[in-house]
Amino acid sequence: MTDQQPVKRRRGCLFYGCLTSCILVLVVLAGLLLGYLKILNSFTDTKPTALPTVDMSDGDMQQVRQRVDSFRNDVRSAHPTQPLALTSNEINALIATDPNMKALKGKVYVVIEDNQVKGQVSVPTSDVGLAIFKHRYINGSGAFNISLTNGNLFLSLQSLAIKGRPIPEKYMQQVRAQNLAQGINDDPKSSAGLNKLKSIEVKDGKIIIVPTPPP
Repeated sequence: MTDQQPVKRRRGCLFYGCLTSCILVLVVLAGLLLGYLKILNSFTDTKPTALPTVDMSDGDMQQVRQRVDSFRNDVRSAHPTQPLALTSNEINALIATDPNMKALKGKVYVVIEDNQVKGQVSVPTSDVGLAIFKHRYINGSGAFNISLTNGNLFLSLQSLAIKGRPIPEKYMQQVRAQNLAQGINDDPKSSAGLNKLKSIEVKDGKIIIVPTPPP
């Protein structure tokens, strides 16, 4: 009997096709990971940033609080009252000191320019619909949309730039859908007052809050 050498099997096209597919999948995954890391590092931070402080004396601050409290009490008691007009500086003072606006404290700084609400934000990514970037913060500047519908206050970011660069549109769509004022709506006392307001508008460098006329 003659010795027979084992026959080596040649790898066919199927083997090399599978190998090529695996390499392509790894390349795509690597690209997605690099893209994710680029967005993570370019548009988010590990910590919130300190927003500007309010430049207002204690006396002026007290006058603003008294004017707001008087308006709030009249609205809740269904007493006739004039609309409440607030400058951006007065709004920032209220955000910093008013318990009813604690949901915005340290997260929003308002500037009113050309009848448009602008400003700075420092919010967790989960607050603006970007929970995919866990334990990170959006620190930037943008333009807000503010409105009142059926007693619910809406404050949403319409445009947002981080480090001078706009957030990619696919993420901005999620950001626009988030209501930064939801915490105010969820507060029972604030909600009771909001239900008695007719409208909120931006005019002449101020935010004007119009009450519903008493019956």
